[in-house]
Amino acid sequence: MSARSNFDRADFQRVSTLLRAVIVVRMPSIIAGLSLMAVMLTSNLPALAQQYPAVDGRQFPLNQSSPPGTAAQWALNAGRVAPNTFQPIRVSLPEEGKVTFYESWERPVELAAPAQASLIVGRIYRLKISGLQDFPGVDFYPSIELIDRLHPPVGREEDFPVDFEFTTDELEWAAAGRLVTKVIYLEQPDRIPTALLNQSPRITTIEPSRNVLAEADSLGRPMAIVRLGGRTPDPHRPDPGFFGPGGPVRLAKAAPTVKQTRHSADHVIR
Repeated sequence: MSARSNFDRADFQRVSTLLRAVIVVRMPSIIAGLSLMAVMLTSNLPALAQQYPAVDGRQFPLNQSSPPGTAAQWALNAGRVAPNTFQPIRVSLPEEGKVTFYESWERPVELAAPAQASLIVGRIYRLKISGLQDFPGVDFYPSIELIDRLHPPVGREEDFPVDFEFTTDELEWAAAGRLVTKVIYLEQPDRIPTALLNQSPRITTIEPSRNVLAEADSLGRPMAIVRLGGRTPDPHRPDPGFFGPGGPVRLAKAAPTVKQTRHSADHVIR
């Protein structure tokens, strides 16, 4: 079995006591009236055993139980995005902290939050969230699977990153051993209930039996899948497979690197 299909397999098995989905609206200022949103769930059921009903009369071959990396590979195979295409992303935390992007297990790049970098669409990356005062001594290792890209004005790509916001609730769920799965998508305004746009925060809950990818697709264009669980690497004998296939990380022009470290060495590369 490939590293891509193995990646985060254990995360799917670390499920706890709650299954729910949340929609969070993001409102960038320029992408032709569209907005970025997210569908999120945490699970207490074995994902592979779940059955999902049709959405808008259509059955979807992919869902939150699909092996990590599948949706990204399908996007590449379908020609939705050219290989080796970079998409800027921005990772925000509920407080000051650090975000580490792993090009590979030996090539971490650590930035202060909010952290912006460009990742390759069609890849799945491991991140680390650390240095949070509300979670002393606790590190989180979410994964981001990019399945599509934005199309901003030429030369302004870094002005329109895909936003990944980790909330305190999500981190608490992960710290308790739950698996949080979030689908970021580009919303079509005519498909979003007006009441949702007036909520603060813009969050709604959907039934746990529904397909999160299908829900995102019915409201817009899925952009990325985020998985956040309680799984962490062995600090003494890190498994390279835990960090997944990774890929190149391109830093934003205005984002200085906090530091880069190698797990196999004690020195700091500046």
